Amino acid sequence: MAHSKLVALASTALLSLVATVPVSATPQMIKQAKDAGIPAQNCQYCHTVAVPKKEGFKPEDLNERGKWLLSEKDKQKAKEVKAEWLKNYPGGK
Repeated sequence: MAHSKLVALASTALLSLVATVPVSATPQMIKQAKDAGIPAQNCQYCHTVAVPKKEGFKPEDLNERGKWLLSEKDKQKAKEVKAEWLKNYPGGK
């Protein structure tokens, strides 16, 4: 009985942790964007801050392009944002 409570508690804690990290932007996304022909030079291509932090992420820290990517993630029901979606960004380069 104690084992099942521990497993349930651990599962709940893990799910809570995953739910608090809605975006997983990484430096590799800049490389993927460049490889796709997108003129991204740094994190500020999608973020308002120069070096965004995963912990403490707020959607307000995204610029219009970043907010659009986040909405695309929801629209496509994807687990992660994909840099290649930037080709479809309606706001221009």
